[in-house]
Amino acid sequence: MPTPPLPPGLDANPAVAWRREILRYADLDANGHLNNTAYAVFFESGRVALAEAELRPTLPEGAFFVVARLTIDFTAELFFPGEVDTGTWISRIGRTSFVTRQVVVGGGRPAALAETVCVVMGGDDRRPLRLPQATREALAARLVADDPA
Repeated sequence: MPTPPLPPGLDANPAVAWRREILRYADLDANGHLNNTAYAVFFESGRVALAEAELRPTLPEGAFFVVARLTIDFTAELFFPGEVDTGTWISRIGRTSFVTRQVVVGGGRPAALAETVCVVMGGDDRRPLRLPQATREALAARLVADDPA
């Protein structure tokens, strides 16, 4: 089955944060293609970069986020040597959580898509932390992208 092309405008959408990664020989599996765990690392790297730059400054001191759910759909194989670009955007901000959508792109085509539900936690009690409405609205206005993929 042919790999679908990138959705139009994804690369130009200002709400999508991009991060480039170099494929390592150690990322290969016994079949000679990129191991599925490497994709998870690329998704983590993109998600953490976006959250640290954009979300962390809005959170109370000591707050952090945890992954509650991660789904990955693999759409194409990737091989060494090479580079990939990981696009990350926020698709929803809730009372205590946010949802990211992501794409790993190799050779101009998506190789994997992910969706992650992250829960914001309080540092003292390690329980879900309710984000103030004003914070949610400000973040949504600046960061939430219409689902480009």
